[in-house]
Parts: sequence; structure tokens; C-alpha cells
Amino acid sequence: MSVNAVRCSGNPVLVRWIIKAESLLSEGRWLMKMFIGLTRFTFVAVLGCVVLVGCDSAELATTDASQARPQATSPELLLSEAPEGEAKTPTEIKEAEMENEVVVIAGRIDAGDSDPFQPGEVAFMISQLPDEDHAGGDPEHADNCPFCKRKLAMAPKAIVRFVGADGNVIPGDARTALGIKKGDVVLVTGSATFNADIDTVMVDATKLYLR
Repeated sequence: MSVNAVRCSGNPVLVRWIIKAESLLSEGRWLMKMFIGLTRFTFVAVLGCVVLVGCDSAELATTDASQARPQATSPELLLSEAPEGEAKTPTEIKEAEMENEVVVIAGRIDAGDSDPFQPGEVAFMISQLPDEDHAGGDPEHADNCPFCKRKLAMAPKAIVRFVGADGNVIPGDARTALGIKKGDVVLVTGSATFNADIDTVMVDATKLYLR
């Protein structure tokens, strides 16, 4: 007997059963739709988490790789201990008007917004370090002290060039040759000359110590 026939029969018991069955069927369809919707949402959410975690992991790996220190390919140019003698600043070399004087010069590998490394040569630029005595051990002092900021801004830069036995700058990449990167603090031994025309200290370097 069809559903319509049962309704038309007038049997109240059968009609109530039909109505109950239709109600349960309707609820079942609704629950099925909710289940399918929740399943899709859960899948999308999990997929999103996987993508985000993957992106974060890739970013961390990229950051670690960019910060990794390269292995020096020319270890003979490096010192395992700090060189003897008082380290000079670019300003002190400028004020003394040095010319081809053997010195130890200290500085940070930095050229402001420019790349401090010279392409194709084992050469780089260093900037003067803050006055440690004046800073009193505060690493952020130079950023907050107007006197120190002005002094560092007026200090000359120094170009460090590693020269071979033939008197020419050694070809290559200073980063891989010396295992250094931008921001490193270094002590360099060599012959220093202040070039007043470009307000820069030129250093023909022999050895480097990474502080």
C-alpha cells in the first residue's frame, strides 16, 4: 500500500506512523547534511593547518640557512686568537694621517644600506664600533646616545682588502673565503692608509680575527 493510500484510508494509527516516519526521515537527511558539512569543514581546517605549518617550517628553514655561518675556504687568512696590540678605530687612523702603517683595526662589517662585500674580491667595508668605555657595557647605548650617534655618523669607513703575494687583491668572495657575514665584529691586521680624497681608510689586510 502506498503512503498516499494509507493517508486516504483514514486509519489514525497508520497515519501517525507515516507522519513519524517522515519526520525521522527528514531529521536523518538534515543530520546527514550536517555531518557532510562538518566533515568538509574539518578537512579544510586540517589542510589549512598543514599548509600553515609547512609555510612556517619553510620560513624557519630559510631563516636558519640565511643566518648560517659559511665555512671558511681560506683558513690561512684567519687568526685563532685576537692579535696583540691595541686595536685602532678608523677615526684614530684618520686623525693620525697614517700612511702604510702596520696596525690592528677593529670594526663591524657594515656599509649601511649597501652591500659591504666587494663582488669578485676578498674585500669588504667595516664601520666604526661604539666607544665601549663610554657605553658602559650597554649594547643599546649607541642607539640612544646623541653624542655616540653623531660620532659614529662622522667616522670614516674602512675598506679591507686581502692582498696576495703579487700585490693584487685576492679574487673570490670574502664571505666564503673568511667565513664571515654582514654584522660581524672583526679585528684585522695589515697596512693602513687614510685616503683624504674619499675620507676612507684603506687596509691591505694580512689576517682576520672574528670576535
